[in-house]
Amino acid sequence: MMRRGFTLVEMMISIALFSLIATFLYGGIDQVRLMRLFYAEKGEAFLHHERIRSVLYRDLAQAEAMNMKGGDTDHSVVVLQPTRHSLYGIALPHVAWLVMRSDNALVRLESAEPIIFPLDPAKFYGVHQDTVATGCTTFRVYESASGRFAALICGDEKIMIEVPR
Repeated sequence: MMRRGFTLVEMMISIALFSLIATFLYGGIDQVRLMRLFYAEKGEAFLHHERIRSVLYRDLAQAEAMNMKGGDTDHSVVVLQPTRHSLYGIALPHVAWLVMRSDNALVRLESAEPIIFPLDPAKFYGVHQDTVATGCTTFRVYESASGRFAALICGDEKIMIEVPR
């Protein structure tokens, strides 16, 4: 006698095996999706960290003079006048870095005119303001004979910059 098809038991076994394989594949695909999301977040955080580091490094490296204003023990107010690094196409801009006390946001100010604290509201029109990072607990800048150093801690980000002379 010749068999013409599958028996019901054979069909049920093949469906059960297919379901088992599909379950394992779904678990693997879900793990790949979770890893992709995790590493995408890490990559974005790394890029943000490198953007901050790059802008601060260029400002410190290309400034002719650096003045540090009085701040508390954890935060510096740094005025770079003038520098050759501009984000807004200003020739020889004046740049200031400071932490706003209201929300601990690290802010970069850039202007064609010298930045003098406290800022005059009438002159604030020509000052470009960029919030670089939020939740900053430490922003210190040091200058020595060997170079300029900056330390920044904002949330989980820890950035150390050294600009040799």
